[in-house]
Amino acid sequence: MKPAPRGTRSPDGRTHLSGRGRFTHGRWTPQARDIEAIDTPNPQTVVFRLRAARAAFRAQPLADVPILPRHIWESVTEPRRFDNTIGSGPYRVGEVRSGQFYRLVANDTYFAGRPKVREIVLPIIRDAAVDFTSLRAGETDATVRSLLPELVAQFQAVRDMKVVRGPGYASTLLQFNLEHPQLRDVRLRRAIAHAINTSLMVRLLMLGYAVVGSPGYLHPASPWYNREVRIEPNKARAVAILNEAGYRDRNNDGIREAPDGTPLRFVLLAQSGNPVRIRGADLIRTWLRDVGIAVTVRVMEDASIIDLVWPEFDVCKGRRFDMTMFGWSAPVMSRPTALRDLFHSDCRVGTINIGGYKNPRIDQLGEQLATVVDPNRQRQLAYEMQRIIAQDLPVHVLFYADGIYAYRASRFDGWVYQKGQGIVNKLSFVNAPRR
Repeated sequence: MKPAPRGTRSPDGRTHLSGRGRFTHGRWTPQARDIEAIDTPNPQTVVFRLRAARAAFRAQPLADVPILPRHIWESVTEPRRFDNTIGSGPYRVGEVRSGQFYRLVANDTYFAGRPKVREIVLPIIRDAAVDFTSLRAGETDATVRSLLPELVAQFQAVRDMKVVRGPGYASTLLQFNLEHPQLRDVRLRRAIAHAINTSLMVRLLMLGYAVVGSPGYLHPASPWYNREVRIEPNKARAVAILNEAGYRDRNNDGIREAPDGTPLRFVLLAQSGNPVRIRGADLIRTWLRDVGIAVTVRVMEDASIIDLVWPEFDVCKGRRFDMTMFGWSAPVMSRPTALRDLFHSDCRVGTINIGGYKNPRIDQLGEQLATVVDPNRQRQLAYEMQRIIAQDLPVHVLFYADGIYAYRASRFDGWVYQKGQGIVNKLSFVNAPRR
């Protein structure tokens, strides 16, 4: 950990000593379980000693766990009920009105320099339509919500409004249940993937404001993305694979049967609160019908789908579905070790392997990836994992929606787009660190 600048202070005026780093990482931070010891050789330096090398430690928890002032927190026994907001970040909480807004005031003693904006008011607007209306009307200056593609032209036409666009790391995907008797056949999964026109899906559903998915899962903007893995939409190729694998329409009803006579009929789940996924499921149903695979789209509440796909958010509790529309948020894309979480066969390790995928080579590579800290070696391992995943296709990544953000430039034009996070992040309000 780099030494903190001398004289660094938290908003309460006390010197920000390295002991606070030691204090913080010893309490309420289960992500810090790999820490064996913490030393503080001087007031500005904290040394972490891990039980084993951990590739993800720098991103989490080192960069993700906020430092707590010891003199305030050391007597706290119930942190969820403690509301003292003093910390060491660029802003302090000036005012809170429950259910209405937070007002943040710049911390002039922030170690990286004075923040660019003196005061930020964060109104709580739960409805997206109200949020966008407020922005257009000038009642707010920016929003954390990404614009819907159909709204982009409207906001671009507003005087003094700027719209920026960048990589959004959230994925939209077709998840297979690999414990299903038919869907465990990689040839069938590959045929399904070829039958789905993801490029057309991006144009129809997202008006072009998205990037076609990679069969290796990672976004093309990721530093660990393997550009050599790809799968192209190709209906003729899908038909050829099905024929070669023995999936044929034996009773002339338009639906193919497996070699054992089982018809290829599946239920595809889609979330009722997500119109894009419902329309995407309908497109998939149409394209698969064209190659002789019957799909019934079942629209359900999110909680009901989670109960079938990821009961109690514990993949060790199994799964009860055929295929589902699904997606993972941006943090699952921001670190290469997510490939281990997504695809490791041990449910205690592959904690988000909701399809039940199993491949011993992926397990082996994932274990190495979790402990390697050399960036070049990390990249090699991530490339190899993506190559295998693209062959096995335990999941078909459809697209990654772009992040699209509108803001009123005359009020503030210093926004910094961060991949996967958008414009409302710390980099927009503080100066870049000196290197």
